[in-house]
Amino acid sequence: MKYYWLIDNGSNKAESLKKILLNIIPKDWIQDFDKSEFIFVIGGDGTFLRNKKYYKNKKIIAINGGNLGFYSYFSRSNIKDIIHKIENEKNFIKTSEIQIECNQKKYSALNEVLIRSNKVLQTKVYLDSILLQNFKGSGLMFATQHGSTAHSKNANGAIIGPNLKVFQLLEIEPLTQKKYNSLHSSLILESSTTIKLKSKVNNEAMIIIDGEVVDEIFNNECVIKMVESDFLMFKPDTKKEYWSKIRRSFIRD
Repeated sequence: MKYYWLIDNGSNKAESLKKILLNIIPKDWIQDFDKSEFIFVIGGDGTFLRNKKYYKNKKIIAINGGNLGFYSYFSRSNIKDIIHKIENEKNFIKTSEIQIECNQKKYSALNEVLIRSNKVLQTKVYLDSILLQNFKGSGLMFATQHGSTAHSKNANGAIIGPNLKVFQLLEIEPLTQKKYNSLHSSLILESSTTIKLKSKVNNEAMIIIDGEVVDEIFNNECVIKMVESDFLMFKPDTKKEYWSKIRRSFIRD
């Protein structure tokens, strides 16, 4: 006997996939969130991100019932194979997240952390205790490999290939002055890199986790690094499938 839970975005497409899935799931499996081993998330990447708070210690299977589906392996075309695939423990991995510690509180993001000021963000940026730059501009973004196809792409960040253990730092609208002169380009960093932001200015900058503003603000000091997720995700796409999604999503012939 196994336990599972369903999450969907309420769209017609998701409802249709939900009906198909319920007919595929073995009859002796029981829907119970507290006891669930598996959580099926039916929707696009937005649905996957918004429900992250429910994932701890679970195995998460994303089914593409939205538009972009970079977190999804399954869709209508291969959903019939879902039970066979998820019963194999080797098909699940821990994924990468960006963790930010600020004011003694920690938050983590699957796609990106954005620190943005309504005025001007002023901060020193350290990489593993080495001063990189004095930054002045609208904000700084820290994005995972998954997030490289999302907000960071719109900020002119690099698209990172699948399964690479790296993350990137992006400057948002940097200013160039005598005292503040930064890279003006995205920076790809090893997963072991620790970034520290230090400022003598009360920036009162917003901290935005996967598109949602949190209660904390950045004033004087924050630490950013890559960590492993506290849940298991169905194995990400193969290289062939990933690059096919890139082409379908962003390239027009």
